Amino acid sequence: MTTRHQALKRANEANEILDSKRTKKSEDVSVNSIKERPLCKYGEKCYQKNPLHLKKFSHPHKENAGESNKGCSELSLSTPCSSLEKNSEDVKKFGMENIHMSSESSTNINFSPQEKEVKPSNNVIKMVQTSHETPEKDSKKRQMLKSPMDVKENIKESFLVNMPEDFYQFWEFCKSLSAANTQGSQQIIFNSANFKELYVEVLKDILGLELVGPFQLLYQSTKNEPLAEEPHNLLTQWRFYYDPPEFQTVIVGDINTGFHIGYFRDSPKETPTFVGSNTETEGCILTPISENLFSALDHFITTQLKKADPFKKSQLASLKKKLEDWAISNEIEIETQNLVLKRRKQKMVAKTFYECGIVVPVNKKTKVGYRKIPETDAKIKKICKKIVESASLSEETKNSDPLQELVTYVQYANDECDYGMGLELGLDLLAFGGEVFHPTILHLLGVAYELLEREEFGIILKAHLKERRRIARSDQNN
Repeated sequence: MTTRHQALKRANEANEILDSKRTKKSEDVSVNSIKERPLCKYGEKCYQKNPLHLKKFSHPHKENAGESNKGCSELSLSTPCSSLEKNSEDVKKFGMENIHMSSESSTNINFSPQEKEVKPSNNVIKMVQTSHETPEKDSKKRQMLKSPMDVKENIKESFLVNMPEDFYQFWEFCKSLSAANTQGSQQIIFNSANFKELYVEVLKDILGLELVGPFQLLYQSTKNEPLAEEPHNLLTQWRFYYDPPEFQTVIVGDINTGFHIGYFRDSPKETPTFVGSNTETEGCILTPISENLFSALDHFITTQLKKADPFKKSQLASLKKKLEDWAISNEIEIETQNLVLKRRKQKMVAKTFYECGIVVPVNKKTKVGYRKIPETDAKIKKICKKIVESASLSEETKNSDPLQELVTYVQYANDECDYGMGLELGLDLLAFGGEVFHPTILHLLGVAYELLEREEFGIILKAHLKERRRIARSDQNN
């Protein structure tokens, strides 16, 4: 048997594993659909179209109206099992029919000009519209309904992850700063205009930092104000060029450099592993800072103190004391960055180009779960550089052969349950940058996230690659 036949056979076996896993998930959904789901606590006021929410809770006012045939966004108990299985697969596969390559293409990747422009399939577009988009013809007329009273649930539905407790505590701290700044003035009327001044930009004058993303939605949810962005934009509005799906921006600094701070999660179903930062104009490296936003801000202030003038130092020192006093009174630990870095190094199984590492389940006895990429980081970067700098399509195809070989090794690793290898290589390509790698990134990470049961990251990845841009650079050009 030729090497090519062996590769094809391995690719088919890997796809069979995925098909088997999807079939099992679809069967589980079919069984659960027969059982009565709990009623959605928002009743007829629920505006959610997220398929994960609509599968979990019952919405009789929609189901009885005969809307069950409109797709995954409006599933009902009367939906035939075959249709339910198909819709469930559409959501959980994230359009994998276009992300997964055929047996032949997965062992012979050619980066053609057509592939350089990522064009999601109809099913992918349908899935994204269902959970985070509205049809284009209605987008201009559409007005957001009032958000559910459960703010935490609202944020989770919009960003696909739960926010940790320190997120809400940090919000209260910022509100206390705003209240102190406006003490003695007349009663404040909170609206979208002065919200930005009082809450979002409460740290801007002294630190040049602005609260974004979930913080903006947090205020709008509590005040029942219309969202400033359409729901699907929330996933990408503050997603910088190098940000992996695991990273979620909540604070931005100098937009000219693209400095931003956010939460990093190894799994969308878990609390954040650490708070980190990245500067877009300096590259892809994500630096762990702390375990919570209070420690991250304390570290940032300490850094600013070292280079501030005397007047600025006085302001920074005052803010630092307020932060530490508030943390102590609320039993929030502020720890050094070294402790966070040490703990992270102990957990991660591979460094990746991001240098903050990845964590995947590994059997301590059999070591199954992760295997090293059979190439050094320096060599992989060299391979990627040659592909990006190729002068012609034929040269690009030739330069892609070494990368293709690594993709084939990932197929072998997935076949033997070492899912971490594909996750590592996919994130390396995302961190390196280049639209030419997008089809391969979608394939590698799409498979990895599904096998590791981190499907929410797959949705975020597709939304990001569809609108991927350099925020810092685009801002400077305006």
